[in-house]
Amino acid sequence: MIKQQIIPGSSLPQVEDKLSCWLSSALTTRLGKFSQFLTLSQTNNPVYWGANFFGLDKVTVFLNATITEQATILQLCSRKLLEEAYAIEKVGLQYMAKMVLLSESTQEQMLYALYSADEVTHIAQISRFLPKSQINNEQIKPSEHPLFQFLINIADAQDKAVILFVLQVVLEGWSLSHYRSLAIECREPNLSLTLQGFLLDKSRHHGTGVMLFHQMSLTQSSQELIVKTLTKFLRLIQLRHQLTIDAIAQVKGYLSRSQKIRILEELDIESHNYTCLKFLRSLMRNPNSGAILQQLETKGAFQHLNRAC
Repeated sequence: MIKQQIIPGSSLPQVEDKLSCWLSSALTTRLGKFSQFLTLSQTNNPVYWGANFFGLDKVTVFLNATITEQATILQLCSRKLLEEAYAIEKVGLQYMAKMVLLSESTQEQMLYALYSADEVTHIAQISRFLPKSQINNEQIKPSEHPLFQFLINIADAQDKAVILFVLQVVLEGWSLSHYRSLAIECREPNLSLTLQGFLLDKSRHHGTGVMLFHQMSLTQSSQELIVKTLTKFLRLIQLRHQLTIDAIAQVKGYLSRSQKIRILEELDIESHNYTCLKFLRSLMRNPNSGAILQQLETKGAFQHLNRAC
């Protein structure tokens, strides 16, 4: 008896050349007039978002850096944002494939199969803005993106209620707002257009998740696991600024704790996290999630971290 691997993992190797041809053909058919973007050549080390987008226009160590150092920091920050988006879409693909198998009706199964195809096109479109060698060699490592590793673990969970609420209701809702912001502020017209193209799909995915979760009967164990999972998720979201600090340290060298704290103050991380947590809480409001929100409030999950670095 052949043992089948039901859910493809997120760490699968990239396809071989012959299979790549079939994939390219299928993507060309699906993307239509946008298929030419798949072969778009990119300049080396582009800066897709400016200093004001990252809040670096208020950071002393950045302002005192040379023009070359500033450009390198912005290049690193831009690449990290794209790596994060690529990783999120990979998790989305894994999630949608799993939901096809967990679907309780043919209609639901068909819907998730279509949503899976959305994630495939998103991955293909984002990939063209990252170095080809980085994508082919799977150099986007979960260890360098704690949020990515966390999301992979959620997508591997067996509780449908947990992955539906955390990934499709909360994460898709957050990414809808996040991608809109990225698209508006992006300096590269083709990338901005690509990110804008994701918004309708994200809105549809999120809306479907809200509706399905509303209809679910939650067990006590599911509620407890959702609360535990979201508590960690909310913490990791607040630590995303670490990517900016890492980029500065990579260019300027070792940063002391006092230097990091000053950078956090200049970035106004507390204010940013407060706004982010408030938005995430609004995404979690659902007729079926009252007890979940109450437990999160009791645990202090919506309280911002103080100068975490």
